[in-house]
Amino acid sequence: MESKHKLWLGLGVVCMAGSMVSCAGSSGMDGMDHSAMAMSASEGGEGGEGGEGGEGGEGGEGGEGASSGASVSNDAVYLGQLGFIRGHLMVGVDLYRAGDRDAAETHMKHPEAEIYAALVPALDARGAPGFASELEALAVAVERRQPLADVEAAYANLLQGIAAAEEVVEDPGAGLLGEVIVDLVSTAAAEYDIAAGDDLSLENAHEYQDSFGFMRVAYDVLDRIEAMGADAGVTARIREQMDSIMPTWSGVQPPQRLPTQPAVLYGAASRIELAASGL
Repeated sequence: MESKHKLWLGLGVVCMAGSMVSCAGSSGMDGMDHSAMAMSASEGGEGGEGGEGGEGGEGGEGGEGASSGASVSNDAVYLGQLGFIRGHLMVGVDLYRAGDRDAAETHMKHPEAEIYAALVPALDARGAPGFASELEALAVAVERRQPLADVEAAYANLLQGIAAAEEVVEDPGAGLLGEVIVDLVSTAAAEYDIAAGDDLSLENAHEYQDSFGFMRVAYDVLDRIEAMGADAGVTARIREQMDSIMPTWSGVQPPQRLPTQPAVLYGAASRIELAASGL
């Protein structure tokens, strides 16, 4: 399935009864062009059938499709790419724990085949330790349907490898980590958009799960910013926006009808970007 590049004509137009997030008065809260935000985020996310890359997968400065050059030169993009890997793996292991082994396998393939390959030049440029063998070990454990304990051990080992790669960015400031949150939430909105049909019926469970994983990683990054003692007013505004849309995801397994219009997520992402500029 190809990515749907929907043009939303402002949040006020798309608010509908029954949405889990109220849009009342949101257009004009930040003065940003939400239709442009929607298009930008959709184009920056992953494309191709089933969310496994392919056509439309090339991105700009952020999103899962960010170029190798962007992750080499920009620490926020680099950390964002590592965050996307974390998000894929998080939902993949959750699915494996729940017994959905086939779905778990698809979430292991994407980081190994595409995101990591594009990240190698950035790892090399920073002298960061790679984690290709750990990534492959987890993918193989899931593919071979090994016992859960073995998968958990491979996952824990891989998380250590990802953390080591993150640590080469020494003392990232709150502002840089705020950019990572914006990247994660904007891409989550775009992935959810792909998952949602025009009538909010579920069209792509994999993309829904991706978006759920990216939001969870974004919360982890926000916790880190708060622990730094960053401006409490700014972090509160970011958390408020994230909390307003998080009920969109009821868990790793999506419902057959999704609860929230994609434009609501794009709007929250744009307000998070505005708030994060104050970090």
